[in-house]
Amino acid sequence: MSAIDVSKLPVMPVRANLGGTVLAVNGETGASRLRYVPDKHLENSVGTIFGGYLAAIVDDAAGITAWFGGGKHRFATSQLTVNFLRPVKAGEALLAETSITGMDERRAVIDVKLKREGDHKLMVTGTVVQVFLKKNAPAQAAQEETK
Repeated sequence: MSAIDVSKLPVMPVRANLGGTVLAVNGETGASRLRYVPDKHLENSVGTIFGGYLAAIVDDAAGITAWFGGGKHRFATSQLTVNFLRPVKAGEALLAETSITGMDERRAVIDVKLKREGDHKLMVTGTVVQVFLKKNAPAQAAQEETK
């Protein structure tokens, strides 16, 4: 395993806003582990964590895997599927574990599992399809790349 020194990774503002921290990344396969802690302000009307937040962390966790596993090529999310298995409560730390389950020259398919840190129960699963963008493609052309 070619481990990345995660202490040298730049702080991504989106990840910081999601309460996320990178714990480990394999520099060859992109497989990663991250930790997220949802705050009370992310609760929905029934007192559990808003599903959109959980979907956002699935997407975020998949991103670091696509970057390193895909050879550090720019990408855009083209499909995001999230399965909510158990309710998540504020303050419950979640461990995200990711791996690439399929890849070709145009896209990577990434499996994401969110487990409760305390007992490692599986809370959320997700599949993210990341489409690689053409080299030096302008940001505004990203939508064109997924066609």
